Amino acid sequence: MGIEKSVLIILHILGASIWIGGMLIMALGVLPKAKKANNASLIKDYEGSFHILGMIALTMQFLTGFRLAMIYAGGMKGLFDFSNHAAVLFIWKLVLILLTMGLFVVFKKKTLSTLENNNVSSASSMIWILTLISIALMVLGLGFSRGIV
Repeated sequence: MGIEKSVLIILHILGASIWIGGMLIMALGVLPKAKKANNASLIKDYEGSFHILGMIALTMQFLTGFRLAMIYAGGMKGLFDFSNHAAVLFIWKLVLILLTMGLFVVFKKKTLSTLENNNVSSASSMIWILTLISIALMVLGLGFSRGIV
């Protein structure tokens, strides 16, 4: 394995760890406490702290993932050769990461802006959707390196 691929994998896993860890903390830690206390500021405060780091991690995953996919698929041309297993995984990951980025923007602009103490549960579905998509991205990523998908 070349140095470029090694560095890309390390950065990609670091980005994934930050993003997935942050989403799991929100879904399993912050959200239940906010719902129990009926306190929207717990979610807003956590998201405010996580937003910049989360977006950096997600962007890092996108960029390193794109380059890694090119390596695994044998170049740009291979990324869109659907007879290539790596290309199919890449397209799925691309769709899911773009969906994640879009949903995160919607969550930030729409869900959080209208979140009040009396409607904390309204954030639940979006938080869980983002968390589950993040886990799906991780599983698909393992398909590249371990061939489990």
